Amino acid sequence: MTAPAHADDRPRLLMVMPYRQFVRKAQAAGFWVGAIWDPRLESPEYLDDVRELADLFVTVDFQDTELLRRTLREVAREHHATVIYHIGREETMVTAYEVAEDLHAEVNPAAAIRHLVDKHAMRDLLARRGLSPVSFEAAPTRHEVPEAVERIGYPAVVKPTALAGSRGVFLWQDAEDRSAWTALVDQYGYDGPFLVEEYLRGPEYSVETLSKDGRHLVVGVTEKVLGPPPLFVEVGHVHPAPLPEDRRRTIEDLTTEFLTACGYRFGPAHTEVIWTPHGPRIVESQARLGGDRIPRLVELATGLDIEQAIFTGLAGTAAEPVASQATAIVRFFTFPPGRVGEIRGLEAAAELGHVDELTVRLRPGDTVAAVRDSKSRHGHVIVSGPTPEEARARCAQVLSAIEVVIDETPVRADGRAGTPVRPPSVTSPPTPQKGSGHAVVPHDNQEVAMTAVPTDAQVVFVGYNAAYLRAIDGKVPSRSVVVIEEPDIIRKRELGDAAAGFDCLDRIVPASYQQSTEALDLAAELTARRTVAAVVPGLEYAVPAAAALAEKLGLPGATEAAAQALRDKVRLREVSGAGGVRNPRWREVHGPADILEFAGDGPVVVKPANRQASVGVQLLDAVDATTAAQAWERTSSAAEYEQVPDRQLAWRFLAEERLQGPEYSVEALVQRGEIVFQNITAKTVIPGPYPVELGHLLPAPLDQDTETAFDTAMRALVTAIGFGTGILHAEWILTDSGPTLVECAGRCPGDYLIDLIDLAYDTRIRLTLIDLLAGRPVTLPRSSQRTSAIRFLAAGPGTVTEVVGVDTARALPGVQVVEVDVEPGQEVRPWASSWDRAGHVIATGPDANTTRHRVLDAETAIRIATD
Repeated sequence: MTAPAHADDRPRLLMVMPYRQFVRKAQAAGFWVGAIWDPRLESPEYLDDVRELADLFVTVDFQDTELLRRTLREVAREHHATVIYHIGREETMVTAYEVAEDLHAEVNPAAAIRHLVDKHAMRDLLARRGLSPVSFEAAPTRHEVPEAVERIGYPAVVKPTALAGSRGVFLWQDAEDRSAWTALVDQYGYDGPFLVEEYLRGPEYSVETLSKDGRHLVVGVTEKVLGPPPLFVEVGHVHPAPLPEDRRRTIEDLTTEFLTACGYRFGPAHTEVIWTPHGPRIVESQARLGGDRIPRLVELATGLDIEQAIFTGLAGTAAEPVASQATAIVRFFTFPPGRVGEIRGLEAAAELGHVDELTVRLRPGDTVAAVRDSKSRHGHVIVSGPTPEEARARCAQVLSAIEVVIDETPVRADGRAGTPVRPPSVTSPPTPQKGSGHAVVPHDNQEVAMTAVPTDAQVVFVGYNAAYLRAIDGKVPSRSVVVIEEPDIIRKRELGDAAAGFDCLDRIVPASYQQSTEALDLAAELTARRTVAAVVPGLEYAVPAAAALAEKLGLPGATEAAAQALRDKVRLREVSGAGGVRNPRWREVHGPADILEFAGDGPVVVKPANRQASVGVQLLDAVDATTAAQAWERTSSAAEYEQVPDRQLAWRFLAEERLQGPEYSVEALVQRGEIVFQNITAKTVIPGPYPVELGHLLPAPLDQDTETAFDTAMRALVTAIGFGTGILHAEWILTDSGPTLVECAGRCPGDYLIDLIDLAYDTRIRLTLIDLLAGRPVTLPRSSQRTSAIRFLAAGPGTVTEVVGVDTARALPGVQVVEVDVEPGQEVRPWASSWDRAGHVIATGPDANTTRHRVLDAETAIRIATD
């Protein structure tokens, strides 16, 4: 014990674990401050600073609970403390508040603190109050954990109830994870108790609050960015979280109801919440400020010094509600293990005007250990910007500037391997070869994007997509892609040697995934070879398996429930309709009689519920017994050969009201349930019974009200299906009542729409999608730079005798791509699906009208003659 009390009349505040700024700010609010610390928890230099600032400084061993209790009681009595306040780590909070209660110097009941710091007590309270239902079970020692995990079911989260800061939190995905979990808790020397909980899927947030007299002011909601499982280490935060107002309000209401249920009366609280497909669920809460520099983010975004507000409130003046004027981001550095050779770019990053804090806790010669908790991260940067987009862009700029050489390999702070090499400028697109699935090349002098796939990780594609692989080849590390494909499709498409055609492709793994869970059994094999950075749905039929595999690996993805809805139009109608999305009148059908009963006199649409590419879709103007039977025959017998395995698959069918109005599609990138990029495309389809796409133009020339209507409809759709992270391609008809949903896919759209978007917006959507599915931050444009369009070529029916005008079309202004997929002697048939088209042309222009004329001129320049 050092420094006797000052002889003054200030109210006496005895604080446990007050950091330097807390001492200063409490004194600024008029308090005499006593500080109690365990000397093992901070450096001697730091504690000397606290000793110099405080009116009283006392050290004690916090691990000796009875000694701490006795010391608190004696110091408080000797120095007439009016308030005992614990503002540090959770382990000793209950002890401090029990002493405070005994001395009538408490600001919160000890029971309230126990509900916040004891994860098991919190779950019991929530269960009794019917709040935030989560399956959980207590395990007193490590020996009971495996059986508790079995009862909860895989995947399950195991938490040491007496540790904080993400220490020891582990995602137990299957029985094979037992050894990895045992090794983790051995590192901490921890034997129990533990809490085993169901794994909650969804974006994670924290709610920062200040309470006074039992009233809880929500200061703001913070978005949390997590590292890869199984450890859940925070790698970043964004404040305020970019959330729809209704979702933000729901999260805030749950948090304040929980704090009231705890009996929490005063001070800050940091409550973590996951937004699941069933709504918000509380993860845990602490009776303190959020760590990870969140108070600084709050101050940058709102101007509120939340630390000072604690002591102002303690002195009698409650904080007022604040509105955010900016967005602030913190990102933590998590370099791979190895020996540090050189650190580059710190000075350049620090000179950027928007950097608020920048710290790297590495030096040349250090040996970097793997990051396993928040204490072992390698530094951080804080930036802010007037909008979320600007803040993200500024953060990305800093992360790309900092590079650490580890084991002679340069690694950037954004996780990318070294500095991307700028490729030569491309002055004109290469002439695509027949059937090449050409991907559009960059514009002149545009740098080819590199995706954030670490050199020691792999990206798993479910479904072989040659166009996707061609677009990313050379832009992801060599042999970093693994494709899972159906054995029958490998045989039919002769894919056995496909890996030789791409530098990025390591191998194709045969496994069933269409209406099958066999591919999920590959999870252990995949992760045993290399870390899986992302799981990408390569094809329409791969969407459910990709989502399920991502969930099993603990990676971002669509969510399994959303993927099932996207692959089954019956389910999509049910879920989206229940969520307020406008749908046509519809019903599932099982034969001609159902079609006739539903249609009346028509007009109707009859289609498979779970096929692709307009296969089997029928537009009927009028319906009688004959047309109903014919429509059922064509729809139910529609088949694909190379795209499906030989085994029997289950197909469903539905009939829908035929809507009147122009057709559009909306392409959206979604991250943790929030749309981060969106484009609206105008669609043209051929007349007649088969609605095959004839062309697309984007971005669609729409007035502001119509754009807003599509924005609202897409947000409602994302929420209704519980979509997590990935890409959506939603097709709509703009009726007199507004956008009405036709269907929606959870993979990259076909018809070269991704190439059109890249041309119009200067993006690299395929690479960005990988980054999203890897949990990486992305920067995307808010508006297009130009307009792009595609027209598909028609031929036949009959045998092709001549193809003319291709060179003429390529020479026209604005034409980017001309591809003809038929040749003399080839049989062509009338269009019944997308597979029947004979080729396409792509053009760009400064506006929609110019682009439309350019692409039509290119189309009409080409003639495909048939006999």
